[in-house]
Amino acid sequence: MTDYAEYFNQKMETLPPDEFETVQQAALFTQLAYVRECSLFYKEKLGAADLDLGDVKTIDDFRKLPFTQKAELRDSQLEVPPLGKQAAVPMLDVARIYSTSGTTGRPTFIGLTTHDLAVWKEAAARAFWTGGFRPTTIVPLVVAPYMIAGSYGEGIEHLGATFVPVGVGATDRLIAAYQHIGANAFLATSSFPMHFATSLEKRGIDPRSLGIKYILAGGEPGASIPEYRAKVEETFGCLFLEMMGNGDMCGEIFSECRHKRGMHFIAQGIVYVEIIDPDTGEVLDIKEGTTGELVYTSLNRQCMPLVRFRTRDHVLVTQTDCECGRTGFGIRCIGRTDDMLIVQGVNVYPSAVKDVVSSFAPRTSGAIELQLVKQPPDGWRPPIWIKVEAGPEPGDPEALKTELETQIREKLIFRARVEIVPMDSLPKYEYKAKLVRKIYEEQAPVA
Repeated sequence: MTDYAEYFNQKMETLPPDEFETVQQAALFTQLAYVRECSLFYKEKLGAADLDLGDVKTIDDFRKLPFTQKAELRDSQLEVPPLGKQAAVPMLDVARIYSTSGTTGRPTFIGLTTHDLAVWKEAAARAFWTGGFRPTTIVPLVVAPYMIAGSYGEGIEHLGATFVPVGVGATDRLIAAYQHIGANAFLATSSFPMHFATSLEKRGIDPRSLGIKYILAGGEPGASIPEYRAKVEETFGCLFLEMMGNGDMCGEIFSECRHKRGMHFIAQGIVYVEIIDPDTGEVLDIKEGTTGELVYTSLNRQCMPLVRFRTRDHVLVTQTDCECGRTGFGIRCIGRTDDMLIVQGVNVYPSAVKDVVSSFAPRTSGAIELQLVKQPPDGWRPPIWIKVEAGPEPGDPEALKTELETQIREKLIFRARVEIVPMDSLPKYEYKAKLVRKIYEEQAPVA
C-alpha cells in the first residue's frame, strides 16, 4: 500500500471495487430516502411520472428514474424563489448561497447547509491533495468569488495549506503573493497560466522566478493537451494538472495525480456517477475507452439534493487503476454535449477546436472564438468562422491561418475559416472561457 502521505483520505480514495460499490449504493439509497421525504421538487416531478422513490430497491430500479435537467432547476427557482422547490431544508438552515456563472442562461442559485459546506470542503481537499497540494502549500486565488469562498478557499484550509485571497484582475497583488509571501502553487482556468506568463514578461519577470511548483486547472478543458501542458510546465517550471467539478453538485469531483493519466474520481461517498449515451440515455459501463455524458446524483446533500442530474459534460474514461494507488476511475473532458455543433453530419466540440489551436503555441495563445450565424434547419454549414488569437511568436499570419485550417480539416473533419487576431484581443475569463459567440443577426465576418 502506498504511504498514507499520498492521500488526504486513504480509506475512501483507495476503496477496492467491491467496497466502492457497497459504499456508493448504501449512500445512494439513504439519500433517495431523504429526497423522498424532503424534496417537493422530486415529489412533484416523480409523481407526474407515476413514480415513487420508495419503490426504488435496486440499481436497475434507480436507472429507470428520469433525468434532472438544468432548465428544470432554473424554472423551479423562477416559480419559487430564491432556491426553488428543490430546496429540501427551510431557509433558516441555509448557511450559504452561491450562483452559477449563468453562461447558459439565467444564473441558478445553490444553497448549502453547514453540513453541505463540510462535505464540499472534504471533496476539495481530496482533489487538491491529489494534485500535489500539502500543508506547506501557499495558494493565492484569483478565480470567481463564489468558488473562492467555498469549494476552493475552504478546501485549501481544510487540508492544512495556506489560502491567500487575491481577487479577479489583481495581477500585481497576485505577483506580490509569490514574491513576498512565498506562495508556491496556483489554481486557475486552463487558459489563464499563459495569460499570466505574458503579464509577467511585460513586467520583466521570469515566470520561473516565482517558485510555483503546482498549477491545478479547472473550469474549462485544455490542461491535458500535451503541447499546451508542456508549454505551461516549461514556462513556470512546475507540474500542470487538471481537476473538475460541477457547481450544481459539488465544487470538485475529479482531480489528476502526478502520473497524468486522467482525472481521478475523488468524491467517493459524496457523488454517485453514471456515464450515459447522450443521445439515448443508456447507462454505459465505466471502463477504459468509454465515452459519454456524466450524470450525477447527490449522496450526502441536505439543502439541494439532485437525482440523475445531466451535466452535459462529455468525457472519455482513461483508466480504472493507477500507479498512485487511487481506485477512482480517470477521465478527460472532451467538451459539452450542449455545445456540440453538427456540421454536415460531423460532431464538432468547440473545446476540440481549442485543443487543435493550442497545439500551435507559441504561435497562438490558445484563445479562440467560434462565430455562429443563424443555424439552418439541417444543421450548421461550413465554413465555421473561427477567430484565433496570435501568440507571442506568431510568425507569418497567413501561413498560420492556412496551417490551422488544414489541421482543423484533417483532425476534426470540418471546414473552418480562420481569422488571426492580435494577441490579447479576445476576452479573457478568470473562471470559464466562452468559446462560442452566437452573432445570428449580425454581419458575418468578411473573408
